[in-house]
This record gives sequence, C-alpha cells and structure tokens, in this order.
Amino acid sequence: MSMGGGAGQGEVKSEINVTPLVDVCLVLLIIFMVVTPMLQKGVDVVLPKAGDPAKKPDNTNQVLLAMKVDKTMWFDTKWYPEADMRAQLRELFSRAPGKEIILKADSRLEYGDVKRMMKLIKECGFQNIGLIAERETK
Repeated sequence: MSMGGGAGQGEVKSEINVTPLVDVCLVLLIIFMVVTPMLQKGVDVVLPKAGDPAKKPDNTNQVLLAMKVDKTMWFDTKWYPEADMRAQLRELFSRAPGKEIILKADSRLEYGDVKRMMKLIKECGFQNIGLIAERETK
C-alpha cells in the first residue's frame, strides 16, 4: 500500500522548477537598479526642455561643465568657486586647446547666469561650447 500522493521514487517530475529563474531575474534587477544612476555624467540638474535637441555623440574630446540652480559651477563632478573654475579651465586649455565644452545648466537659472558661465569659458580660450537640453515629452 502506497502512503504518498506524489510521484514514486522511479517516476520523473514534469513540473518546471522556476526558482532559479526567479533568482536570476532578481539579481539582474538589482544590478540594473545599482548601475543605472551611475550612467549619468556629471551632477544632477533639471535640464531645459527642447522640441528636438540635436544629438551630439559622446567622445573623449568633450569636457562636461555644469551649473546648478544655486549658481555653483561644477567641473565634471567637482565643485569649484568661480575663480578656481577659471584657473582650471585655463590650465585645461593650455594642455588641450582642442577640447569641446559641454555645458549642463539648470533650467531654473536666469539667462544672465548661463551667459556669465559661457563668457567665462570663452575668456579661457575655448570656442566650441555645447548646451545640453532634454527632449520634450508630448
């Protein structure tokens, strides 16, 4: 007389074991959640919206500058006062005059603040300045 309602010792189970699949999916989800914030370059700013911003490919010839809403200036991810920013840009221009400057300016800044930052960049010798904007969602 058999005591169990399940399959016997010699029978093959026909159910799929989904536990390993769920484990792999959870690990991938955690990896993407950790890595995604690291993909953004520079500091966080609220970018201005544009209808159809031009796509500019990333290359090694670009330097990222940012200006936050509190008017602080950032060289990649490091904050500099205006005088030190000027010194950093002049040093960069003396080492690599062909670099392109990409400027991320917060959309809540006034036009004059962004213009002042662009003027500082021009005074240091750089001629190629690009502005980053975010595509408008319809």
